[in-house]
Amino acid sequence: MPLDLTRHRKDCRSCGASIVMAASTSTGNTMPVDYTPDPQRGTVLLQVNSKGALVAGVLTRTKLAAARAAGAELRTAHHATCPHADQHRRKR
Repeated sequence: MPLDLTRHRKDCRSCGASIVMAASTSTGNTMPVDYTPDPQRGTVLLQVNSKGALVAGVLTRTKLAAARAAGAELRTAHHATCPHADQHRRKR
């Protein structure tokens, strides 16, 4: 069953694309993810955790192949598709 992200949908402040903000399962930091699934390029699996929060897992190659084979609804990190992504990257 597809995940209903309607209440999580926002517009990117830079390019206006539809996105969702989700907590990364690996870092806990919030990351922007494209709202529309991309079965070809998507590497991010969105889920709702037990507290009702939206979380994003970036899949490794092995898990990615299994998720695609299972027909999972994968999305792309918005930093990979936004033409203005460099404006939002943190300086290290």
